[in-house]
Amino acid sequence: MLTDTLPGDQQMLMTLAAHLTEDCPDMRELAREVAQQLLARHDLKALEPDNVYLHRFHTAVSSPRTFNGWQHLDQPYESLTLPQLVMHRFDAQAQDNADVLSYLAGFYSDGPGKDAYDERNEVRLEARDVLDYFWSIDFATAFKTRMTSFWAEHSENFRTLAKANFMSKLLEVCAQEPSSALARHAQDIADALVGKTTWPPSLEALQQRLLPGGATRVCALDIGGYVATDILRLQLANGSQLIYMPGDVDCLHYFPNNQALFWWVLSHCTYVENRTRFLAHFSLDNREEADGKVGLNNLIDLLFHGWGNHDYSGLNTLDLAIEEDGFDWLRNKARQRMIDDAHFSLRSNADLRRQLWIGYLKAGLQVFGPMAAVSWPVALALVGAGIAEMGLNIYQAIHGHTTRERKAGITGAIFAAIETLFNATFLLSAPGKPLTDFADAAQASAATEEGLAPAPAEESAQEHSGEPEEESASEVADAIETWVPQPFRPTGSWDALRPFETNVVLGSKPGTGFLEGIHMQDGQFYALIDDMPYQVRFVPELQSWTVVAPDNPFSFYKSLPIRLDAAGQWRPVERLGLNGGMLSSLKIWGRPSASASVPPLPGTPYEIPADLRASLTDVSDDEITGARAFLDAPDRQAAIARFRQLRDQLAADADAFMATVQTPPRPQIPEIPANASSKTVFKTLYQNTNGLVIGEAHSGLGSKRLLIDNMRLLRKLKVNTLYMEHFTTDFQQADIDTFNRTGVMPQELDRYVEGQDVGHRTDAEGRYTFRQVLVSAQKNGVRIQPIDCMASYRQAWATPVSDVARQRMMNFHAHLIIEADQAARGSGKWIALVGSTHANTFHGVTGLAETEGALGLRVEDRPIGEPDAYSTDPGADALDDDGALRHVQSDLRLRAGVLTTRPPSADFESLLVRPGDYAIERTNGQEYLINRSRDSTLRRTLIKRDGRFYYVERPDWPAIHERRVQNLAELHARLRLRGMRHIAP
Repeated sequence: MLTDTLPGDQQMLMTLAAHLTEDCPDMRELAREVAQQLLARHDLKALEPDNVYLHRFHTAVSSPRTFNGWQHLDQPYESLTLPQLVMHRFDAQAQDNADVLSYLAGFYSDGPGKDAYDERNEVRLEARDVLDYFWSIDFATAFKTRMTSFWAEHSENFRTLAKANFMSKLLEVCAQEPSSALARHAQDIADALVGKTTWPPSLEALQQRLLPGGATRVCALDIGGYVATDILRLQLANGSQLIYMPGDVDCLHYFPNNQALFWWVLSHCTYVENRTRFLAHFSLDNREEADGKVGLNNLIDLLFHGWGNHDYSGLNTLDLAIEEDGFDWLRNKARQRMIDDAHFSLRSNADLRRQLWIGYLKAGLQVFGPMAAVSWPVALALVGAGIAEMGLNIYQAIHGHTTRERKAGITGAIFAAIETLFNATFLLSAPGKPLTDFADAAQASAATEEGLAPAPAEESAQEHSGEPEEESASEVADAIETWVPQPFRPTGSWDALRPFETNVVLGSKPGTGFLEGIHMQDGQFYALIDDMPYQVRFVPELQSWTVVAPDNPFSFYKSLPIRLDAAGQWRPVERLGLNGGMLSSLKIWGRPSASASVPPLPGTPYEIPADLRASLTDVSDDEITGARAFLDAPDRQAAIARFRQLRDQLAADADAFMATVQTPPRPQIPEIPANASSKTVFKTLYQNTNGLVIGEAHSGLGSKRLLIDNMRLLRKLKVNTLYMEHFTTDFQQADIDTFNRTGVMPQELDRYVEGQDVGHRTDAEGRYTFRQVLVSAQKNGVRIQPIDCMASYRQAWATPVSDVARQRMMNFHAHLIIEADQAARGSGKWIALVGSTHANTFHGVTGLAETEGALGLRVEDRPIGEPDAYSTDPGADALDDDGALRHVQSDLRLRAGVLTTRPPSADFESLLVRPGDYAIERTNGQEYLINRSRDSTLRRTLIKRDGRFYYVERPDWPAIHERRVQNLAELHARLRLRGMRHIAP
């Protein structure tokens, strides 16, 4: 090994990565170039395409001063940058009514949110000319030419970087999880895929090939014969398996048996967002029904019907062994995937004229929109780009960042993987050793730090699935009702068949051979079960039949697999009964494993005594100030008086604390590139501190998105506690503890959280809300701890007090709670979500970041579509409710591109303009989905509840009809996948 050449090898890899990313076929880059050409044709070459917007309006006012003769004083109901428009193109309605474009649409240099769109911000482009120009552009040919050139030049470098990325992930496991089964098998994994190499590897070693052999079998992962294009599966000699899935927060996974692997696949497909990410590892043309096959989406629905029956027949049906170098196989699959996806997605102009294709606003039926899927190919995950860096989620696919910023983010992610590969060894030992030495050293080091003996080499059968829980029949029944959607609950055969009954009278004889026992009538297939006819469909991928709902035969979500018994009679496949081991299997539906209760915190002297809390649950501010009183409720008056005493004492103690506080040393504020990914930022920050305080506007979405999207990463970085403002130790603590332990939100807490989201007007689509922050934390094992109390929270005073009383009282109480929590439950890494005025010092009040020796990060929302940008916080001035100017400033600032413009109208007739537009209406305790249908009428559909699940009954929407979703955010996501557009009233 030529150790002295390693720095040069590292630089060479980074150079290869930069060139590869720059040349990677990018539909957005192509769209931007088309936009530049369009501007140049109209003598507008100086304009930046990403700063030119097409706005569409409901109204127009004639104006002699504007280029097109019209001005607009209302807010646009739709806005696209010019490159986005190139990709979306104009919709079919605009194609048919091009004249309307001349006065109800226009190009402007300002985005949404301006008071007027007129000669001051217009761009001198005619919408009709742009529409005509689009027909001269042949996207398909241009993209395929770039694709061919890319692979001709970068094929070998792509493979080299894919191998380097894999090795960096393996090193991360050894460093971060040294006692895990993955780390203990690191050498087996390395032997199977990279051979006997010393670490860090030379460029020559990365370019070497290794044919599979030995005790470990290298395979593909397939579901019903659909092969994942970038996932490797390793079968170890002891029967356990390993999965390498690039692009995820955790790329490597260990499974002691087939059941654990099966459950892992299902757990990645339980709701729309995680299924979308998982399906990104399969070709686009595998997703939906085609060529007589039911498609991967339907197949996964069918797999759930066997979730507890130990039937894994749909998983790895091909059991495809890889006979070539593993990274050659990944490279070849990535190249073929790019070709297949482009062929599937892109149409020639002749096709476009026959089928007015709208790009990825009409994306829904293919999970990712056609252009979105190839605009940044998922192949980049193999060389180090994460899902977050590529923007591969439903919302970012529509409101994507500009090309330059995305390329910078992806290049940074790949560089980070290369740096890990060359630097991780210094965290463990000296360079030049084989991987097994690193794994052993890391494991021994971790054991020494924790005072434990090193873990044995044998794996526990429960390592992946957790310890079995004691369970009673009633507990199991309650858990099933809570966590399992109704179509998948264990039930008797007759109960399971009842929803599928038909009124058909069969007059045909059953078929033979392939159609043995199957009747065909009026173009449909039927099977007799106990002499009753049921409509069925054949599933070629599983070579089996399943009963389907007559009103929704194209959905397999609500279906029932059947088999011929020994007597040649059709019988439903039995569902799992209420037997042992049921509770542990419910984790695929989101139920957390039982966790031990944490020791209770000692109460602070400012908490309301338990016997008085019931009297204060619904107390009003007027009662607290004394402006109103219930003289016939002496117990309530006594409780209010006690509250005032505790509040006054807290205020006095907080003042004294702030006057004398000696803050601990604070970590150095790191320099963070503006385009750094949140993953890189969190890793950097937690290298310098154990605590991070997120400051937000409580209605803000960016702060909540930051936590929700990165909670899994935070847990991986060993962040174990989330401290929350608004939640009190005297009123919500017990329910929060229950939620931490069980994942089920008690009714009172559920109502309180709903009140916080409604009161602060958080995300109308339910994605980035206080509720979702709590759910994400609990699901990822991050414990939630309230830091408020009623005395600090309820700021209703009879006489005026300091305008920073709230900041002093909450910060002081939060300091007491964090200090007690870290002492009683073990010190560790933590994150806090508070208002911006609490994060750092504010108008003389010491902030939480200062009292706790932590760092503060303030998050501002900016318009959606703009890139996230980090910087040192320059501060911001804003008027408070009393008209006073307030200055807030933290250590760092994130400007998050997440804010949407809300239309001012709540009139659904004028609000929902185009087919596919929809809104959610809340009235009389019910929620309704209002949508503009294809026939241009408004339809109103009740959103129903089934325990913790939501669903709608719309047989004309097969992928949504009666499908249970965990929250309204998931319903919004599924509607987006249909190509629908949410309009927030």
